[in-house]
Amino acid sequence: MNVSQPLHILLFDLLRGMLVTYKNVRYAKVTLNYPQEKGPISPRFRGEHALRRYPSGEERCIACKLCEVACLL
Repeated sequence: MNVSQPLHILLFDLLRGMLVTYKNVRYAKVTLNYPQEKGPISPRFRGEHALRRYPSGEERCIACKLCEVACLL
């Protein structure tokens, strides 16, 4: 392995990375300024998870794992 071979590999990788960057420059950005801009909400969205209980005091389990957070053990 001569000294110039790692240099060629480095330059090839650098040019390949620049090509990827150049290809993606033409696309519109997809990030949002979150507090000011809100993303679309799914029609199936029902709100926040809450640990609900029956009138008898028993927890209604919807497998949201909130009971694990509420339990101090």
